[in-house]
Amino acid sequence: MSLKCEGLSITLKLTMDKVKSGIEGLDTLLFGGFPKGRACLISGEPGTGKTLFSLQFLLEGLKNGEICTYITIDERPEHIVLDAQALGWDLTPYLDNGSLEIMDVTAYFSSPKIGDYEGINGAQIIEDIMAILKKRGVTRLAIDPVAPLVFSRNTAVQVVEYIRKLIFSLEDEGVCTTLLTSYVPVGSEKVSHHGIEEFAASGIILLRLVNLQNKYIRTIRARKMRGTRIELSEYSFEILPSRGLVLRNPI
Repeated sequence: MSLKCEGLSITLKLTMDKVKSGIEGLDTLLFGGFPKGRACLISGEPGTGKTLFSLQFLLEGLKNGEICTYITIDERPEHIVLDAQALGWDLTPYLDNGSLEIMDVTAYFSSPKIGDYEGINGAQIIEDIMAILKKRGVTRLAIDPVAPLVFSRNTAVQVVEYIRKLIFSLEDEGVCTTLLTSYVPVGSEKVSHHGIEEFAASGIILLRLVNLQNKYIRTIRARKMRGTRIELSEYSFEILPSRGLVLRNPI
């Protein structure tokens, strides 16, 4: 479809490319997968599977020859490799051939004084991340979490600005499909930790722990996905060896 205005011709793409999630059963809810080039939020309490979800998404790309990057802030890279191995996923071949890079950016958020935002250069962090993605030709990215808890000690305006600029910078390129995790306090009805992630991100996948008949189960729901249809039903899921997250039944 083309639009013309005073000699300017603009071609609009009416179909959206999708990226397979790698999560068994999820792509049906997303009508084909995640929108390509967009940043989506994976949100939930501790123990709901946010990190495994992110790794499973990257593994799907790695198996298809894509270049992927995992950015960790609150966990050591070696722990991520060991946790994946315990589930039956060997990341070593991908790390050895360079198709996967696990980056620890904790040092970026080490402030000289507690609560001193001046020691955290958000613009520099974003600039360095974007430079690495372009240099490596990354098509799948996971940032776990989108912002560290140290940001809780800073003003809301500063946190909002960092997260907003990060997401907009990632989506402006339109090449790298990104998953951003966000911690939700136990028992909270919040969708994200800082309260801005759900508005800036193009999509939201909400993971929960639900008590049904005195038994806790993990659930997943696509809450939002710009530019594409989604099924809003909430499904139970399991975490299985070698298979990772597997969707089961609607609840």
